[in-house]
Amino acid sequence: MAVWRWAWPCCALLLFAALAAVRWIPAGYIRAAVAVPVVLLVPGSLTLGAIYGVRRRPQGAVFVCLAALLGVAWAAFGPLILYVSGVLITADTTYLCLLAVCAVLAVLAQARILIKRPAESGQVPLPSGPADADLPDAQTNTPEMSAPGSRYAAIAAIIGGLGLLAGGAYAIDHLPHPAPAGYTWIAWTGPKVTGAVSISPAGTTLPFQIIHQQPDTAAFRLEAQWVGTRSRLMAGPLAVTIGPDRTFSGHLYVPPLRNGCTYRIVLTLTATQPAANPADDPQTWSINADVRDPAKSTKTCPDQ
Repeated sequence: MAVWRWAWPCCALLLFAALAAVRWIPAGYIRAAVAVPVVLLVPGSLTLGAIYGVRRRPQGAVFVCLAALLGVAWAAFGPLILYVSGVLITADTTYLCLLAVCAVLAVLAQARILIKRPAESGQVPLPSGPADADLPDAQTNTPEMSAPGSRYAAIAAIIGGLGLLAGGAYAIDHLPHPAPAGYTWIAWTGPKVTGAVSISPAGTTLPFQIIHQQPDTAAFRLEAQWVGTRSRLMAGPLAVTIGPDRTFSGHLYVPPLRNGCTYRIVLTLTATQPAANPADDPQTWSINADVRDPAKSTKTCPDQ
């Protein structure tokens, strides 16, 4: 118990660092019951430890409620710090940001405890002056008297903390959730080509990548079209399923061209999962490339 009293900031930091192991627990109420108290209480507790000294730090229920309120504040400020820093907001980056914040707060809280430790830590104890004759003995030996309104502050902190937690739980369970952070992106890969891509007599493959930086698995439809006065299907459609934070690499085969004209190819990626609003069109991404066979004549081609 004595070790906990002067080393609790380091223990709290280790507890928050161990939160990374929670991902091995199946998603659901059990994971939430393990993770939520740590996420809410550890950053707030370390904040109180960094602000207040040993004698002035709140105790009991007041400490727990204030720590929960500050934990909610840090949970909101963490993504804001990532946004200002230009870092992609994901569950992993938010956790690492809060872990760094907890490390700084733990250092400050631990420093306060070590500085204020009594004589067994090697410091000279504070001189005890003569007792005030106007105060009873019980009040004379008390290191710090409580403030007159501390009881009402404790009640207000308890009510506010419970109300905030209840409101947050209701909002998560009943209100619509925001769109998940991240993005989906499709692009050609390989050497950079200026102008039209040269197609050999045997045909050419064009490499591409689909980057899916989203927290959930998504299903897509991939197809390629020749674009012109009469667009026609070139390849596909192909059903593609991409996991969270994954990259899909593929190649589009372009067959030999019948002449030396320049043709445009459009590769389209369409989300097949229902949109949040049924009235919205499916989300699509597309890239294009101009192709031609330089070995063939362009005499029969229309003006470009």
